[in-house]
Amino acid sequence: MTVQVEQDGSLVVDEVIAFSFVGDFSGAFREIPLREGESIDQVFVAEGDRQYTPGACAELGCSGDPGTFGTTRTDGGVRIVWHYRAVSEPRRFRVHYRLRGLAVAYDDVVDVNLQVWGDEWEVGLDQLTASAIAPGDVLRAWGHPVGIRGDVTIDARRVDLRAERIPPGHFVELRTLIPRRFFTSTAGMKVDEGLGLDKVVAEEREDAAAYERDRRKIDDAIDNLGSTIAKLLALALLPALFLIGLVWWRWGREHGTRYDREYEQEPPTETPPALVPGLLAQGGTAGSLEFTATLFDLIRRGRYRAEQVTSERKIWGGLKTQQVSDLELSLADVEAPVDAFEAPVAQVIDSIVVDGPERLSRFRDRIEDDRTSNSERFTSFKSAVGAEMKRRKWFQNAGLAVLLGGAAVLAVAGGLTLFGGIGSYNAIAPTWNSVVAIALGVCGLVGAAVLAAAAFNRRLWRRRSGEAQAEAERWEAFRRYLTDFPRL
Repeated sequence: MTVQVEQDGSLVVDEVIAFSFVGDFSGAFREIPLREGESIDQVFVAEGDRQYTPGACAELGCSGDPGTFGTTRTDGGVRIVWHYRAVSEPRRFRVHYRLRGLAVAYDDVVDVNLQVWGDEWEVGLDQLTASAIAPGDVLRAWGHPVGIRGDVTIDARRVDLRAERIPPGHFVELRTLIPRRFFTSTAGMKVDEGLGLDKVVAEEREDAAAYERDRRKIDDAIDNLGSTIAKLLALALLPALFLIGLVWWRWGREHGTRYDREYEQEPPTETPPALVPGLLAQGGTAGSLEFTATLFDLIRRGRYRAEQVTSERKIWGGLKTQQVSDLELSLADVEAPVDAFEAPVAQVIDSIVVDGPERLSRFRDRIEDDRTSNSERFTSFKSAVGAEMKRRKWFQNAGLAVLLGGAAVLAVAGGLTLFGGIGSYNAIAPTWNSVVAIALGVCGLVGAAVLAAAAFNRRLWRRRSGEAQAEAERWEAFRRYLTDFPRL
């Protein structure tokens, strides 16, 4: 790129862009950023001695006749699109335009800060060269951003910039300061009162110093990786653990009652056995144990008759048999009352013993013989038990809303912070603030995940009602009695 700085402050730009195509290609574009008060004209595209014809479409992805170009306004400036036909070959294009209103005239100097490579390119660039030719000797010149490898040289009226290994999506700028006395007019530039030399030099020094400060902070965090990880874990876990502890203390911790007996020697209440495990576990899903307990409770209540018998069981791979105790079940009082949630159990057992007595040891095989229907009944049993526990209002679940609300807040805050940090992160010259934002965002999401995982442990946020807690303590005493005195 070559930039001719005119004596009125306008910039005549010639960009030479070299491509090495692999495959079939038909179009390229260049985004020219324009700020308020800036304008562009005298645009054309050429290849060698051939100038492209203007008036073609300039939308991304559109097609046009080879040898044509078009321009269009964008939110950030002007887009130049040119059309060609290239098949696995090298090509060089020249993009020409004039910029007005970009240079800023101070009382002592004119500040020319031009983007010589745009961040719209989706491919990297091995090397970029750009030159600016001023109407008089150049005072100072810089290349941006600081993190791009390269150099800037000044030779009287000429400034040369070289940048290497520019990643995709990164821009490069060339900034020059030219004494005001070399300009005869301000028609092509903005005018800002006051002295500009010290102001611009201070900006550039601060920019370089900020880069070095951020680099030192990042390097220090990496060099002390153990300490950094410990701090991040604390940021990620401590807020979540604090909220979990608060929820448990306020909404999950069981309030003791005046019950002080260590043992209960018989079932303390008439609560159906299918519901007792859920009462003690503060919820959960009924399973095979609750199903079996319901069966024996129905036997106790007289719906089924059970007689003790013996059955043969094969051992030693079928080489021997032994006599084992068994129960033979048959229908007894079919009019015995059955609760709604017990009905699926009764339906399963009725289907087995409807034609006559059956031994308990054969129940598994008989149930599997009608797997589809019995699976539906078992699912219905689990749902009915859960509905019955809910109907009895044994549990208070206010802590769950607090836990999930905290997870949502951390997830949203962490996600937004992470998104902002990624958006401002520059891999070439990362800032400390962007790195911190990314780290804090990840910590927030980790904390949200911890709270979400804690929601699966209902003992942290669920509490029994006063009556349910009193009954649960009695059932716990009965369970201790059965555990401590199993032979009685």
